[in-house]
Amino acid sequence: MTSTMRLKDKTEILRERRFATFFAGNVVSKIGDAAVPVAFALAAYQVSGSASGITWVLLSLWGARFLMVASGGRVADRYDRIKVMIGADVLRIVAQGALALLFAGLLPVQSWHLCLSAALYGVGTALYNPAQIGLTPELVPEERLQDANGLLSLVADVAFLLGPVLAGVLMSTVGFSWVLWIDVASFAVNLALLLRLARIHTPARQTRAAAPQDPEDAGDEDAGPEDTRFRAGFAIMAQYPWFGVGMALWFVVSLGIGLTAVAGPVIAVESLGGPGAWSVLATCLAVGSLLGSVTVISAAKQHPWKAAAVVVALGAVLQFTALTMRDHLSTAVIGISFAVSALTTAACGIVWDTAYQSEIPERYLSRLGSIDNFVNAIGVPIGMLLGALFTAHYDVVFLGLSLLLVLLGIPAARLAGRGRKATA
Repeated sequence: MTSTMRLKDKTEILRERRFATFFAGNVVSKIGDAAVPVAFALAAYQVSGSASGITWVLLSLWGARFLMVASGGRVADRYDRIKVMIGADVLRIVAQGALALLFAGLLPVQSWHLCLSAALYGVGTALYNPAQIGLTPELVPEERLQDANGLLSLVADVAFLLGPVLAGVLMSTVGFSWVLWIDVASFAVNLALLLRLARIHTPARQTRAAAPQDPEDAGDEDAGPEDTRFRAGFAIMAQYPWFGVGMALWFVVSLGIGLTAVAGPVIAVESLGGPGAWSVLATCLAVGSLLGSVTVISAAKQHPWKAAAVVVALGAVLQFTALTMRDHLSTAVIGISFAVSALTTAACGIVWDTAYQSEIPERYLSRLGSIDNFVNAIGVPIGMLLGALFTAHYDVVFLGLSLLLVLLGIPAARLAGRGRKATA
C-alpha cells in the first residue's frame, strides 16, 4: 500500500501542464517506435536476402548518430530546444514516411533506401535527444526532476519490452509499411503536442534574460562570445571532474551492453542449451530494466549519484561474473544476474541524468547531454566489435571490463557532485 501511495505521489507531476504535454507526446512517440527496430531488421533481411543488409542498415543508423551527436548538443544549447525537437521530428517523419511510400509500391525497394531512411532517422535522433535532456529541467521543479526522468525511462522500458511482440504481430499481419505509418503517426502526434508546448512554455534562457542579472554572473556574460563547438563541451566537462569520471564509467557499461548483445547469443547456444536460453536472458534484461525504472519512481526520496555509481558498477560486474561461470550456473541463475544488472543500469541511469541536469548550468546542459549520447553511441558498437573479435576469449574481456568498472566506480562515487545547480 505504501509503495502504491508513493507511486501515486510521484505521478502527481503529471498535473503540471507543461510536463504533461511533453510526456504525452513522449508516450505516443515511444509506443509508435517500439516495433521499428525489430521490424526494420526483418525488412532489411527480406530486401537484401542476407545478414549484410541488416549490418548496413545498423551502420547507417549508428554512423549518422555518431556524426551528428556533436551538432545536436550545440544546436540545442544555442536555439530554442522545443523548436529543435520539432525539426528533428519533421526529419524523422520524412525518413519513415518516404520509405513507407516505397514499400506501398511507389518504387521497387532496394537496400540503400533502408540505409538512407535509417541515416536520416539517426540524424533526427541525434538532434532530438540532447534537446530533450536540456528541456526536461525547464518543465519541472528541481525536486521533482528524478520523478520526471523516472517516468520517461519507464515509458522507454515498456516500449522496449513490447517492441519484439508488436513487431512480430504487425509484420505477420499488416506488413512493414504499416509499421512505418504507425511510427509516422506517432511522430505527428508528438509534433502537435510539441507545438502546443511551444505556446505555453517560456525557455529558461529567455526568462533569465528578462530577469535582473546577478552581479556575480555579470562578468561571465561579458566575457565574450561563448565557444559552442562540440569540443568545447569537453573543456566544460573538465570543470566538473565528477561528470568526466561518471562518463568514463558509463562508457565501460556501454561496452558491456554491446559485448553482451553479441556474446550473449553465442554463449546461450554453446553453453546454455540453444537460442531459447538467449530468449530467456533477453526477457530478463527487459523485465529488469522496467523494474529499475519503477524502483526509482516509487522511491521515498531522491537517490544520490554517489551511491548509484557503485551500484551500477556492481550490477554489471555481477552479470559478467555469471557469464564467466556459465558452466557452473543454471540459465535461471544467469537470468537473475541479467535482470539485476538491467535493473541497476536503468535505475542508476535515471539518477545520473537527474544529477547532471541538477548541477550543470543550463547553458551547457545540451552539449554535455550530447557527450552523454556520444558515449552511448560509440560505446555500444565498440562493445559489439569486441564481441566479434574475441569470441574465443570472452572470459578475459569480461574480467577486464569488471576490473575497469571497479576502478572507476570508486572515484565516481568519491567525486560525486553537490546535488545543486552550479552557477558557473
